[in-house]
Amino acid sequence: METPIENANGSKGRKSLAEAGARLAHWCRGAGLDLLLPVACAGCDAEMAAEHESPFCGECIGRLRLLRGANCTRCGAAVPGAVARQRCYLCRGTKIWFDEAVALGEYDGLLRDWLLAMKDGRGELLALALAEMIWQQCRARLEAVLPDVVVPVPMHWRRRWVRGTNSAVLLAERLAQRLRAPLATDLLRRTRHTPPQFSLPPSERPANVRGAFAVRPGYHLREARVLVVDDILTTCSTCSAVARTLKQSGAGYVAVAIAARTLRH
Repeated sequence: METPIENANGSKGRKSLAEAGARLAHWCRGAGLDLLLPVACAGCDAEMAAEHESPFCGECIGRLRLLRGANCTRCGAAVPGAVARQRCYLCRGTKIWFDEAVALGEYDGLLRDWLLAMKDGRGELLALALAEMIWQQCRARLEAVLPDVVVPVPMHWRRRWVRGTNSAVLLAERLAQRLRAPLATDLLRRTRHTPPQFSLPPSERPANVRGAFAVRPGYHLREARVLVVDDILTTCSTCSAVARTLKQSGAGYVAVAIAARTLRH
């Protein structure tokens, strides 16, 4: 099987100064240079001990609704253990093109606030910290995917220009680094500018993103195992459309990693 290799001609774009600063702070902390930078919670800025392994303090973590119990392996929702490997009430009767979903927590409360804050240009450090927490909490399942490549859900250039960032890219970068897997930020492109999914009723969301993604020339996906990364999973429509595009281009297995799973449509 050919390993997916990023197109050498793909353009990644320039990193903003804010993003560069966030990355520098994150790198210094990861390298153990805590004497140069204060050790603070990425969520509330509370001081933490230098040996604290999580990027968030205990109080913030205690306020999160982490999906630590049984989960529907198909869509990532929390379900009773007896039906964890069957279709749960959220995805039963729904055509989903990806093979499994791994979620950190429920899209509610503090995690919801963080994800909304990540959607502007000032949320880079928060996104990197959440990616690290996804790794800490979901490492076993992510490693079991054995991804040949990690791919963020692409954002249309017009929306990216307005927001200044794509949090899915930041999450994917950190997870790819932890998994020691290639990151392909340019593998997928958004072919058209669609209305935001949250602005539409659930019944209209699949049609909104159908055919909205394409694989760029120069990638070889024959039987590849792909890890798709996004911030939120609600009706599964966007990630399913992405997975469909990947499989139609030859991918053999597509898993989805998300920071939050909406348990109510």
